[in-house]
Amino acid sequence: MSSNEKNRSLKRIASVIVLAAAAAALAMPFLPVAVTDVLAQTEMASGESEAETRAAPEPDRPVTVEVTRALSRVVNQSRAVAGRVEPARTVDIAFQIPGQVFSLDVEAGDRILKGDVIAKLDQADFELAVDRAQASFDLAKTEFDRASSLAQRGVAADARLDTARAQFAQADVALRESTRRLSQTQITAPFDAIVARTFVEEYVNVTSAAPVSRLQDVSEMRIIISLPEELAAVARSSPDAFDIIASFPAVPGFNAPLVPRSFATDADPTAQTYDVEFAITGDIDQRLLPGMTADVRISTASKESPARSVTVPVSAVDTTSRTDPSVWIYEEASGQVARRTVRLGLPVNDEVVVLDGLQGNEMVVSGGWWRLRDNQSVTVSGL
Repeated sequence: MSSNEKNRSLKRIASVIVLAAAAAALAMPFLPVAVTDVLAQTEMASGESEAETRAAPEPDRPVTVEVTRALSRVVNQSRAVAGRVEPARTVDIAFQIPGQVFSLDVEAGDRILKGDVIAKLDQADFELAVDRAQASFDLAKTEFDRASSLAQRGVAADARLDTARAQFAQADVALRESTRRLSQTQITAPFDAIVARTFVEEYVNVTSAAPVSRLQDVSEMRIIISLPEELAAVARSSPDAFDIIASFPAVPGFNAPLVPRSFATDADPTAQTYDVEFAITGDIDQRLLPGMTADVRISTASKESPARSVTVPVSAVDTTSRTDPSVWIYEEASGQVARRTVRLGLPVNDEVVVLDGLQGNEMVVSGGWWRLRDNQSVTVSGL
């Protein structure tokens, strides 16, 4: 075959290939459904594989935390705070009815017993009211008895008996009401108390509910102290871990042990402190008065003070996640952390004493523990 014929043959083959490719492109929309579905599924499978590859989760990255070594050393486990003396309760006593004060039987500073008379109103008008009510009662009772007797004999109608019965009931209510008002012309002490102050004088006209005197219940004296937030958290979680004793500059020689009574959870917005109320146990010195200042010393409850104590930074104590405080222990060998419940003592500057739960020389997480879970791997800083 000559070269010209070869060239013509090659051109014809190329033309056939071009026409076949064009025909295939035009016939693609008209292919059977099964064929197009297979192609589409192949493309989707390929796309899903790529998406899964992109969305595959990365392995957990270790959390970076700060760690500190728990120290065993000698510390002074006591704290002194200032407090003030308060009565168990303070009540303003008033008359329940208006009138003129006839006598005021107490003065500020008096100690009175339950039932002692504090003040009286002029009783003349109230006694007359009782006499009128008694007379009406007697008359109504007589009429009722007469109507009952006549009704039993059939002489009087039942309507008369009903009227007499109603009048007798009204007279009884009026008598009891006037007698009660007469009893309200004097006020008495509802409990053993000290008279803090009086608000009225004799012969002054007073209205109902106007305070006459202020009484302070000193059957139990209270001490209120303000604790900083780091000490308040410890005192609230383990109040039995401390011995608390108060002394009083105005009452030398009198030292009183205290027991907790209440814990205010709303902090002072300025000082960021919490008010804690304690009660004085045992006999109370009669010289002690409400409003006096107290020096309160808080120390760890222990018969024998240990020579050395384990301390950790205050920032290492987790007091939010559980009822009992805890710390997170870092295991150097595994690089993991674990929570451990502890019993805390008193804070000392920026540290807190751990009474139970740590042996000392252990690594504790001092920053970032709020992001941790048990047996989690971490990377550390601060070493």
